Amino acid sequence: MTKGIISIAFCLITSYFTQAQNAFSIKQAQEHALNNNYDIKNAQLDVEHASKKMQETLSVGLPQINADIEWQNFIEVPTTLVPASQFNPEAPDNIYTEMQFGIPHSTNASITASQLIFNGSYLVGLKAAKYFMKFAKTRKNLTESQIKDSVATAYFNVLIAKENSDFIESIVRIHKDIVEEIQEKYLNGFVEDLEVDRMFLILSQMEMQYANTQRQTEIAEAYLKLIIGSPLEDEIILSDSLEQLLNASVNFKLEEAQIENRLEYKMADMKIRLKELDMRRYQSDHLPTVSAFASIGRNAMGVDFNAFEENVNWYPSQLVGVKISLPIFDGLGGMAKTQQARLIYEQAKNDKNQITANLKLAFLASQSNYLNAISNYNHEQNNVILSKKIYDKTLEKYREGLVSSIELSEAGSDYLETSTNLSQSIYNLLINNLNYQRCLGK
Repeated sequence: MTKGIISIAFCLITSYFTQAQNAFSIKQAQEHALNNNYDIKNAQLDVEHASKKMQETLSVGLPQINADIEWQNFIEVPTTLVPASQFNPEAPDNIYTEMQFGIPHSTNASITASQLIFNGSYLVGLKAAKYFMKFAKTRKNLTESQIKDSVATAYFNVLIAKENSDFIESIVRIHKDIVEEIQEKYLNGFVEDLEVDRMFLILSQMEMQYANTQRQTEIAEAYLKLIIGSPLEDEIILSDSLEQLLNASVNFKLEEAQIENRLEYKMADMKIRLKELDMRRYQSDHLPTVSAFASIGRNAMGVDFNAFEENVNWYPSQLVGVKISLPIFDGLGGMAKTQQARLIYEQAKNDKNQITANLKLAFLASQSNYLNAISNYNHEQNNVILSKKIYDKTLEKYREGLVSSIELSEAGSDYLETSTNLSQSIYNLLINNLNYQRCLGK
């Protein structure tokens, strides 16, 4: 019994840790976000909404069939005045006879069908619905692209924060060893207590920086979990390293921009088409509407309600017809609507020209920023190599008693600053490469 309980508990614990820990490459994190991010889910719902809207528009041109059952009861049968001369030729012309026509109870059952044969607005609406569907899908693709970029940025932040945290942790370990050494020297009377206090102060400041970087790492990880749709209590492991991402970013090839491949450009082009169709919809309102209809029904009547009794006569009726509606004059309201739609259409064309210019400028800026980011990264990398060399030599001389703790502190601060600058240059390089790839239309 006890072994069984232990075995079940072990399985539950193993299952929990299997579910709570997830390893993600940057592509896997992006795919996870596409499946779980709320903005993506809403974009997919927009596509489905556009699909249903297209079905709604299409249904207008399909046969419309309705069934009606109606019962009515004249509490008082209407009275009609009929000239008395109709029944009595000798009656004066100004004399009328009161008569009631109709039966108090009547029941009618019918099936009516109608079919739209021609309507200009409907034909234009079908085209607009198809373009709106494409527009919704393109907007979804744009949302996916933006989410991927946001995930990549959050992924970079976590890697940079961990890199900074690990670096400062290594410096803290070194200075802890130095503090232990300096304390031993103090106990043996080789240094003053002032030197010990200085090293304790330097160590305290570095430990505070280390604690700050740990908190920044936690916040960066929490944001990454949020944006990819992972529970905040789960642990995530990033399988891609900064070195891998850097190699992909530094190995570059300058290319020409393909503005036509940008989703923003495609959406602007579709918007023009939609506004043009909207204008044509108002223009087509002046065309005739042709529809056909047919009806079949039966009617039962009686003094009392006896429609469902035996031996009651149901009188049949059938009809077919065609209806043509032609607008003649609408008080110039249709013309005003067409002119408004034309103005909006012209605005859409201007918006596309503006977007095209902005995309070209964004490409030039992203290319320049990318090249600058590569140059800055190489520069900061050299600075870190020099500052590390200076720090290592200063640390060695400090242990030999050739330099003071102040000089060691300055060398450590310089080393820490150049490392921070390198981390920032790596982040800038990764982000600018990401922007450059987007501006290329990839």
